[in-house]
Amino acid sequence: MTHFHIEHINDVLPHIDGRKDFIVADKGDYTVIDYVFAGDDTFDHPARVECRGIKFAPDGSVLSRPLHKFRNVGETPELQPHMLDFSQPHGIMDKLDGSMIHPALVNGEVVFMTRMGRTDVARKAERHLPEVIDMVRGMLSGGLTPIFEWTAPDNRIVVRYDDSRLTLLAVRDNITGEYWPHSDLAATGLPTVAHHSPRHTNAADFLAYARAIQGAEGFVVRFDSGLWVKAKGDDYVLKHRANDGILQEKNILALVLNGGLDDVLPLLDAPDADAARAYAASVEAGLKKTADAIVRVVGV
Repeated sequence: MTHFHIEHINDVLPHIDGRKDFIVADKGDYTVIDYVFAGDDTFDHPARVECRGIKFAPDGSVLSRPLHKFRNVGETPELQPHMLDFSQPHGIMDKLDGSMIHPALVNGEVVFMTRMGRTDVARKAERHLPEVIDMVRGMLSGGLTPIFEWTAPDNRIVVRYDDSRLTLLAVRDNITGEYWPHSDLAATGLPTVAHHSPRHTNAADFLAYARAIQGAEGFVVRFDSGLWVKAKGDDYVLKHRANDGILQEKNILALVLNGGLDDVLPLLDAPDADAARAYAASVEAGLKKTADAIVRVVGV
């Protein structure tokens, strides 16, 4: 798999012109191109595969190039388990449950960015910038983008992490899009994502193993051919859906009022389940207080 060669923003723009599934966001000091939803043909062109938060400088040159878009095993016809040859050389790395973070040089300053730029999440991750600034400045000056995952108690998605840390996932060439071999990442001296030797000879067995894991998000498979795929644990997917359902108060309130909270509680970890029960108790206490007040006024 050869990644799309990009020297200038104009190499990409013609391939997303008029499309509703991509956004070109001019941030003043840089421009972001990202996808906003995935349709049937969103990633049918290799240029669009790169539109996952790629950044361009005001002169149109590539500022930073985060991970390309890659899919879940079984997500598309060509990624069905029987279509993946696990006898081909590949490596497996942990899929961490945080935010993809990458640095960029903006007006001579090294800053962190998420897919949409220097967001609030990126600024929070900059607490780690002093730890890596010399290394990443050198890479950026050399036309490379180091890509990290930031995990922290205050950046939780589903999996709980006890401390805040940056983990190096990959290093990319800004123009060719080529990735460093995983074995080269250790030479940076930075904490790198855990890498596992292949244990399965077919995709079906690997998928069964990945789906059965507990307390983690899943795995990313990097074939030497350039193909990347991912697989998530069923436990993670269920908890993610459950957490999505209770993150907004209106959703958990609806669950409480409709008697559906009991169905969600088994999918949450203990602290979240306790918080949900406490919220339900406060709602029920409020309802009882209101009902008692109505009785006193109406005299029923």
